[in-house]
Amino acid sequence: MLSMFVRCGLFLIVVTAAWLASPGIEASELGTVSELAPFGQVRLVDEIDVTAATGMTESPQHGSRVEEILGRKTRVVIPNEKEASYVTWRVGKGKGLKPGAAYVLVVDYPEDVDRSCIVINTGNETARGFHTGSTVGDALHAKYVNGLVESLNVPLSKTWKSWTMMFHLHDRFSDKGLLRGPEPRTLGPEDGFDVTVMQFSSNNDPLSAGAAVGGLRLYEVVGQVPKQTIVFPPEHLPRRHLFWREEMADGVIDRKSPQLGIKQPIDWYRYKAGQMHFLGMNTFSKDLLEFGACQHWDSTAHGGHNWVYFDEATKGVWDQVVTLMGQEGFDILPYYEYSGSKGAHSLGHERHAKPLTRDDAYSHISWIENANADITEPEALADFCKMLDITVVKPSQRAKFVGVWLRPRMQMPVSFSEGALVRFAKDNGGGVISREDLKRNPELYEKYLGWWHLKRRDFLVGVRDYLTKAGLKDSIVLYTGCSAEPGVGFPTWEKFLPTDQPERWAEIFKSPQQKASNGEWIKPITVNDIVDRQMYSKGLVSAGMNWGSWEVQHCQPADDPANYKQTDGVMLSHAFNRSYTVADPKTMEDFRAPSGLAMIRHYALNEHMVFDANDQQKMNYFVCDMERAGPYCMMAEAIAMANGDPSMIGYLVGANFGRGFPEYVRRFNANYLALPALPSERLADASDSKDIVVRRIHTDKDGDWLFVVNTSMHPAKGKVKVGDGKWTEIVSGKPDGSEIDAELEPFELRSYRMQQ
Repeated sequence: MLSMFVRCGLFLIVVTAAWLASPGIEASELGTVSELAPFGQVRLVDEIDVTAATGMTESPQHGSRVEEILGRKTRVVIPNEKEASYVTWRVGKGKGLKPGAAYVLVVDYPEDVDRSCIVINTGNETARGFHTGSTVGDALHAKYVNGLVESLNVPLSKTWKSWTMMFHLHDRFSDKGLLRGPEPRTLGPEDGFDVTVMQFSSNNDPLSAGAAVGGLRLYEVVGQVPKQTIVFPPEHLPRRHLFWREEMADGVIDRKSPQLGIKQPIDWYRYKAGQMHFLGMNTFSKDLLEFGACQHWDSTAHGGHNWVYFDEATKGVWDQVVTLMGQEGFDILPYYEYSGSKGAHSLGHERHAKPLTRDDAYSHISWIENANADITEPEALADFCKMLDITVVKPSQRAKFVGVWLRPRMQMPVSFSEGALVRFAKDNGGGVISREDLKRNPELYEKYLGWWHLKRRDFLVGVRDYLTKAGLKDSIVLYTGCSAEPGVGFPTWEKFLPTDQPERWAEIFKSPQQKASNGEWIKPITVNDIVDRQMYSKGLVSAGMNWGSWEVQHCQPADDPANYKQTDGVMLSHAFNRSYTVADPKTMEDFRAPSGLAMIRHYALNEHMVFDANDQQKMNYFVCDMERAGPYCMMAEAIAMANGDPSMIGYLVGANFGRGFPEYVRRFNANYLALPALPSERLADASDSKDIVVRRIHTDKDGDWLFVVNTSMHPAKGKVKVGDGKWTEIVSGKPDGSEIDAELEPFELRSYRMQQ
């Protein structure tokens, strides 16, 4: 499957305590059953001696060494200036692995100095990285797009920790890293699967001392994977939503493969349902249009059209998925990269939208220029609603659809077609207006852009009204205008590095290695400077930056959240990822609409960043998603709750979805979903700790909700006093009285309720 700036897919991940360190599990004999939070009972299947010289492959040769770190012998991947480095072990060979069973992969790592580490697990085709200290994590000099990295001086525990991944084992596996699409998976369960620990070149993460591993173990979950209990608000109140969308993960079920990763496609989604239950997420989303092509649904159903498929053999999967997710009790929010229908004599391929200054294309990106939709014409709304009839309305009896999610990926451009010009003139007093008029008259051009933005709003409102008329009450239309995987950048060609150590980075960028990668042009900047100068605020509402004679600003039009302040049922999503993207309450308030605030976390793909000294790829295909280690993995979400209180949080990931450090993820998710999706008020003097933010949700009939957030990198303790009633901690059920003694870990969210 294709991606504009490229991608892959991702699935599942979690964390447990460390072995031989802070409270955690200790290594046991093979076959021994023990308790491992939060996974329940597990059985040790395999354990790798990572310090042994045999049983591993590495690149480059002699690219790792054994060191003693924090009292333990450790395999360290040596930082290499010119190429990515990795070590691979085969896990589970001859151990009786069971396809479809749930396993836990444990990687012990030292949190002694700044380090970045990427773990590729071919047992379920995931690539997930984590980073500690001041490292940037994502590649500083990504090949295709600016990764928008950030460096913060995150505290180091100076102890051993563990990263874990819970996953359902696939039927077959790749013999070398990730695959892109239907390539054969040549290994079976009897062969075991590969686990790779790797890092980018040191030029791309200059502060990392190298990925380090002290232990590698595989456990089988005994019985069912524990579900995260969610205490939802009363049913008559609106609920919050947590969801994700993957880029290219579903190549594993591509029917064109001679050796399928998963034999039955529905099993792939059954594993995702298990992941959702485990992590505490309540809303399922997947792409039904990928750059306009049908993904896993039958366009000919119910009298539809024979539109273009990515894999026609899987066009019946969506109906099975809807049934499955309905049975599992999840809400559904399907995702569409709408470009007009694609097929013979179809609207998208007719490319009714036209640029202003040229007739061939808006941009140099060939795969987005083969189709587009002119949303100023009524035919576009009718065209998209045909898709909704098949994919949402007809199957809505089998599951609850909360709405739809559109992300056109530059294929719903500002149109300057003859038809659009006629419609503009008609709406503005008549007469004849040409493209030449718009090019010559800046004032008229700005008026035209304003008109087009309202037409886009009319299109989205039309989608909402269609769903409502079809019986899907309270449907939400979520629109993501940002087409880039890493998210929204600053509206300038200058490249910035947000950091709390600007002087340190200024010296790094003077080095010959960084100069060779144009690092000398990167400017360190503090988060406070970004907020004071409203740099991210401006970026969120800026059109794409143009270059040459193209019209990127027209195929990537600006978001206009101000036009939706009075529009119920439609929300433009606010992009976030790094701490600076959630530091300014103004940006989130700008995107708040009557239906709430939707925030989408964009992950940088890091595509093709596993290269050798000759810039040749070392693996079949590579993307990965990075996150901070430990409680800091929830930094962005926690600050977003403190400063903006989103009612929807989604994740745009590049690989098979998962989250590391699950105890922190599950805790956040449970407290987040315990709150109703109603507006909250930030209470300035409710806490005696400057680090603890308190927000309150008031209802006339159902009492009040309260949530507290630690916005600090350190544990916080304080007393919270709000009103005279008695508060109960929702997740634990513990009564706290009228005064709450809050002891919070870094970036912890905790929710309370006071009933009348």
